[in-house]
Amino acid sequence: MKQTTIYLLSLLISLLLTACSNEPPTPEELYKEEASGVVMVLNKYYYNVTLPSGEHLYFTSIEEDGTLTGLTDDINEIRKNCGYLTGTAFFINDRGLLLTNRHVASPIIDEAQVKQSLMNIIRYVKALYEARMNELSEQYDALESQKQECVSEDFWGNVEVDQERVSQIENEQSQLQQQYNAAMQARNGVGDQLDPSSITIHPICELGIAYNDSYVSTESDFLGTNPCNVVRLSTDEETDLALLQLRTEKTPDKCYVFPVEGRKDQSHWWNIFKKKSNTPSPDAPKIDQQLYMIGFNAGIVLANTRKGIKVQMTGGRITQMPDGTRLLYSIPTMQGSSGSPVVDERGNLVGVNFAKLNGTDNFNFGIPLQKVRRFVKE
Repeated sequence: MKQTTIYLLSLLISLLLTACSNEPPTPEELYKEEASGVVMVLNKYYYNVTLPSGEHLYFTSIEEDGTLTGLTDDINEIRKNCGYLTGTAFFINDRGLLLTNRHVASPIIDEAQVKQSLMNIIRYVKALYEARMNELSEQYDALESQKQECVSEDFWGNVEVDQERVSQIENEQSQLQQQYNAAMQARNGVGDQLDPSSITIHPICELGIAYNDSYVSTESDFLGTNPCNVVRLSTDEETDLALLQLRTEKTPDKCYVFPVEGRKDQSHWWNIFKKKSNTPSPDAPKIDQQLYMIGFNAGIVLANTRKGIKVQMTGGRITQMPDGTRLLYSIPTMQGSSGSPVVDERGNLVGVNFAKLNGTDNFNFGIPLQKVRRFVKE
């Protein structure tokens, strides 16, 4: 038994030394091998607000001043004026399963701010109705004064009434009264005492992807050609991950698949041994380690070339000791990089890009591989 254990350990050490002695591929070789597995994601979306009454409002975004862009109660109108965002995703199996960020698959919004904006709008609308009621009341009183002018008395004390004018005035007053009643009813129907917690908000999304080296010119090249479904969103606030899947449930043969479990340069036996012995993995990120990110920085703006869309590969180094929650690295990113795979010099997945440090493009965060694995296994 002892001899068998020694033999296995010797074999494992030999395999490790062999793996470690291999020269890493060049960045160009890495790009050529893995770029085909990275795709651009297009999300066409709007937000659906459900009021306690069952009525629905729709909007596409919220401005810094709290203005709700595209606010309407017409579903057809909002569908014509959706919001759009792009991100990056990558294949992790042969069944069309893609990994990306949660905020790419389901755009986040500050619900408290939206609800406060809605409450402000409700109060504003009620104030408008009340102002309209005051205006109608003043017009009614002015007509009442005119009605008194329709009565006159001659020299002998005989009273004369301009019945035609009186009828005209009373008809106008009747119309004003109807408008006043309608405004009052509308004002009373505005729930200024509405509990914000009773308002629900959720995004309505339509997603599709485009492959590296493909040609895209309209949203149909994403949503119509390669539509996707959201399989799962992470429920952990600190884990910004989501799983998408092609509706065909098949990864194209031309596309590289990123292995989430294990390394490309390790044997199956090493992965089993590592799990059973709790031996620290040689793929644990280290300070100043070289990393590469493969993604669609700035979306279609940078990706579009005469030969189709091209994914970019950018490099940097780990700039902070990893804490198991996030990776901090010096890889430059832009909007559109969200969901990009981050790999080491040998092309092994080490994380998923998800955020940048405020005020800089050169210090960015990734979700470490351990958290990615836990999410995929859920």
